[in-house]
Amino acid sequence: MTKKLLLIVNPNAGRMKAGTVLLDLISEFSRGGYDVTVFPTAKKSDAEERVKNHGGNYDLIVSCGGDGTLSETVNGLAWISETRGKRVPFGFVPAGTANDFANTVGMPNGMKEAARAIIGGRNRSLDFGRFNDRYFIYVAAFGLFTSVSYTVPQDMKKTLGQFAYLLEGLKQAIDVPSRRLTVEYNGKVIRDDFVLGAVTNSTSVAGMFKLNKARVKLNDGKFEVTLVRDPKNPVRLSKLIMDLSAQRFDPRYVLFEKTEEVKVSSGGEPVAWCLDGEDGGSYGEAAIKNLHKKGVIRI
Repeated sequence: MTKKLLLIVNPNAGRMKAGTVLLDLISEFSRGGYDVTVFPTAKKSDAEERVKNHGGNYDLIVSCGGDGTLSETVNGLAWISETRGKRVPFGFVPAGTANDFANTVGMPNGMKEAARAIIGGRNRSLDFGRFNDRYFIYVAAFGLFTSVSYTVPQDMKKTLGQFAYLLEGLKQAIDVPSRRLTVEYNGKVIRDDFVLGAVTNSTSVAGMFKLNKARVKLNDGKFEVTLVRDPKNPVRLSKLIMDLSAQRFDPRYVLFEKTEEVKVSSGGEPVAWCLDGEDGGSYGEAAIKNLHKKGVIRI
């Protein structure tokens, strides 16, 4: 029996401009035994709504675009998993700039190669995350560098690629915001000034902040939590940033733990958050929970 595949495509993603790319993907999935339905996104939340309303009717959903397209797809999938108890397998064909999640799971960078990896792969459980009433797949973060993926102009991304993120990150480092926050996890309550906080299920965030792959398990029911205290010294902060990119953690300023849940409160002005490389909004309180093995990825 022919299997049904929903191919969600962001036509504005960097590598989707050539029409032949989409035809190649359809051909690959058709040869793999799938009846392919193509859904091109036209505006924000299109992918999420399509998955919520129709995703349960497919054997496999493939997101083709950047991390933002993937995030919308995952929000729909996580909603189906939590409200209907159905885990629909999904795949990801990277066509964006950073593609942090694709790098984490080892998805081939070439689009046709990624399609073949999905066809020849197998279903693997992985954790989703809930952030207040939203979902994410690989990162919920605030502070230094976390907004570069959505503050960099689209035309700059297409021209400079990953280098555009580096330039934006350097610009943000000139005036580093520090926030007084209360963070609760694993029975601990920590109140301090932080310049960066990241709750992750990934080895890379915007291609700038990285974790050792040995530390990261995508279906262990826990997130990696990294918090960076404000060193109150620009020279020391520069060193901390370089250390983070080299996967070195100074325990005086960098807190690292694994946890199922974490709560972050500002007690005043809302904090801006990034969810899966997109603007996640601002909140005075963020409750983050690991949804253990609520997702299924094909790779």
